[in-house]
Amino acid sequence: MRRGQILAAALQEFSHKGLHGGSTVNIAKEVEISHPNLFRVFSTKHELFVAVLQQAFGKVETVMLASGEAAEGDPLPTMSDAWGVLMDDRELMLILLQGFAASEDPAIRELMHRWTKEVFERMEALPGVGTDRAHDFFAAGMLYMVATAMDLPARAEHDAWADQFLASGSGPASSSGPGS
Repeated sequence: MRRGQILAAALQEFSHKGLHGGSTVNIAKEVEISHPNLFRVFSTKHELFVAVLQQAFGKVETVMLASGEAAEGDPLPTMSDAWGVLMDDRELMLILLQGFAASEDPAIRELMHRWTKEVFERMEALPGVGTDRAHDFFAAGMLYMVATAMDLPARAEHDAWADQFLASGSGPASSSGPGS
């Protein structure tokens, strides 16, 4: 249970402040454990950041990729709808972006490369998808991830441009891109 609480607090901290800006002191305070006890569960800040990323990867796999792999017919509309659900979790979108931003670190870069490759290859292998459609879907997903980071979904009701941006491109039933 303590590990899960630490990961939840670390997601909040790292998704908004990144690997280098996030504070393990703040994480320990949020979970109400001592700072040294935090490091009994996760040996380093880096290890904790990687664990948060891996948890995020698992959520994307479970919600989006697995739904596409289970879909009958064209899997991309199902995956698009699933990505839209994931976009409701702003911290998830932010931590993925923080992972890419921390890619100056060789271990993080390798982790992000491996995950991106795996997601792309799994999409590419789906019936009727192939390389070009997987590329377009992945690119649109990245764009909508950035839109979520800018909090456009929350702004859309009162911001005509945000609403127009989110409604443009492909709709959820389209096979071109996720989350719109």
